[in-house]
Amino acid sequence: MRILVTGQPASGLFVLAALLRRLYGLNDLNAAQGKPPADEQALADLIREGHFPDQSLLAWHYSAESELLQACREHQVQVVCVSRNPYIVFETLYVHANGSRGMPSVPEAVRIKDAPLDGAEVGSFIEEVFARHLQLPVSWLGSHQARMVRQESLVAEPDQVVQSLSDWLGEVPPEERASAISEVMDSHALGSVGNPLSDSRLPPSTICILNQVIPDGFAELGYVQLPCEPEAVMNARVHGFARFLDLYTEQQRVFLVGHGKSGTTWLHMLFFHHPNAAVVAERRLFEHPDQNQALLDDLLNDDWFESWFHSSSFGVTAPEQTGVRYELSRLMSDYLLYRALAVRKTAKGFERNTPITHFSEKIALNTEQDAQVTIDTLKKLYPDARIVHIVRDPRDVAVSAMFHSYRNFREQHERNWITDFVDSVLEGNNDNILKKKAVSAYFRNHAKAWNRIASIFHQSGEALYGDNYLLVRYEDLLQAPHEQVSRLFAFAGLAHDEPLVEEVVEKASFKNLSKGRKAGEQDSSSFYRKGVAGDWKNYLTPETSRKVFKDAWDLMQQFGYE
Repeated sequence: MRILVTGQPASGLFVLAALLRRLYGLNDLNAAQGKPPADEQALADLIREGHFPDQSLLAWHYSAESELLQACREHQVQVVCVSRNPYIVFETLYVHANGSRGMPSVPEAVRIKDAPLDGAEVGSFIEEVFARHLQLPVSWLGSHQARMVRQESLVAEPDQVVQSLSDWLGEVPPEERASAISEVMDSHALGSVGNPLSDSRLPPSTICILNQVIPDGFAELGYVQLPCEPEAVMNARVHGFARFLDLYTEQQRVFLVGHGKSGTTWLHMLFFHHPNAAVVAERRLFEHPDQNQALLDDLLNDDWFESWFHSSSFGVTAPEQTGVRYELSRLMSDYLLYRALAVRKTAKGFERNTPITHFSEKIALNTEQDAQVTIDTLKKLYPDARIVHIVRDPRDVAVSAMFHSYRNFREQHERNWITDFVDSVLEGNNDNILKKKAVSAYFRNHAKAWNRIASIFHQSGEALYGDNYLLVRYEDLLQAPHEQVSRLFAFAGLAHDEPLVEEVVEKASFKNLSKGRKAGEQDSSSFYRKGVAGDWKNYLTPETSRKVFKDAWDLMQQFGYE
C-alpha cells in the first residue's frame, strides 16, 4: 500500500496522514526522506525510481499534474486530497504568519506578518500566492485516482470518513479504527468545524478579494461563498445571531466574579476545559470605561429611560412594559457574547463536538463601583444566572497585584518604587525603610479596596441570588482541587464525574498554565507567577500585616483568613 495525502497549506492534511499511518501501519516517508520532494516532477521521479516503497505514506502539497498522475497510476500510489473552507484556511495562515508557529510550507507568508487584514499587502498576497494554493485541491477533482476528504468532515465525523476510506483502501476492524481515531484526534490541533457560531473575522474588503480568486470547484466540494457587501455581511450576522438565540439563549449562564488577582483566571480556565461549557473572559460589559459602555448605560439609567420611554410610541401604546429595557439590554449582551464566541476558530475555543449546555464569563472587579454595578446589573439582566464569587487572602492579592504592576513597568522600561522594591527583594535585600513605608501604604490601600469590593459583592450576591450564589476560596482550590472543582461543577449544573474532574484539574493546573513550572517556582515575568498561598509572608511579618490590613480584618476572619 502506497498513499499520497495532499492538500493546500493549512488544510489539515497532516492529521489525516497521521490517522492513516496509524490505521494501516504505514511508514512515514516524510521522515525517511528528510524532507518531501520539492515539486510534482520531483515526486514523479521519486516514484518511478522506486523510492516510494510499499507500506509507506507521504504527505505534502502537490497539484494533480499529468506526470505525477501517470506515475501514481503506474506504481499504484493511492491519493487522498484534503480540502478545507478557503476563508478559514486563509485566516489560519494569517494567524500562523503573525504568531510564533510560522508557516514553514509557505515562506511567502512573511509578506503578511504585521500587515493589516484590510491592507494592500494582504490583498496582493491573496491574489499572487493564496490564489495559487486554492488551485491545488480543485486540480484533483477531475482525477478518478484521488479521494476527496473535507477537513470539516474529518473533524466532526472522523469515524464516517475513516469508514469511507477503508471501503477503498482496505477494511479495518471497528475496535482498531476507534482506537486509532481516539489516539490521533486527541493529540492534534484539529481546527474549526461548521457551527452556528462560525462567523468570519475577515473584513468585508478581504472577503471580496477572496471571492474573486476562489475557484468554482470549491462549490462542488460543498463550500458556500461568503457575502462581502456591508449590508449582506450585517444580514448574515443577524441571521447568525438569530440561530444563536434559537439554540443557546436558554442555556445556563454562569458568571465567575472576583477581585482582580484573586484567581478569576484560574476559575475561568477550569470552566474553559469542561466539554459542555463555552467561555469568554472579560468582555468588559459591566466595567468602565469601555467600548460597550454606551450600549447599556442609557437603558439602565432610570432617569434617562423614564424620559425616553414615556415619550416614545412604545411607551404610549404599552406603558406597563417598563421592564423591556432589561430584555433589550440582555439581548445586547447576548449579541456581544455571540460576537465574542463567533470568531473562535480553534479546537480549544467554542467549537467542539460535545453539546454546549453552559456559558461562563469571567468578570474581574477593581473598584467598589465595579462590585455594586456588576451585581445589580447581573440581577437585572440575568436573574436566572448562577454566580461564582472567588475570594483570596487580600495580603496575597496585594502581593500578586504588585508583581503584576512590576511586570508591566519592566516591559515599559519604567522605574519607580515598585520596581526598586521588588528588585531588591528578589536580590535578597529588604532593608530599605522608605520603600517599606511605601509598601505599607500600598498594602493599606489594597486592604481598603479588597474589603469594600468583597463585602459589597458577597452581601449583595447572597441577598439577590440566594442558593444561586456560591463563594469559593482560592486557597481551598489549591488545597483540594478535585473536591472544589466537583463542587463548582455540581453548583453550575455541569457533569462532575471523577474522570472528568481529574482531566479538567490536570489541564488547568499551574504546571500546565505556566508551561512546566511547579507551584512555588516563581517567574516574575509571567502572568502565572507562583501559584501558591501565603506568599505575603515573604514581604510582611504577621504583626505588620495586622496593622496594614486592619480595615479588612473583620471580613478576612469571616472568610477564614487569620
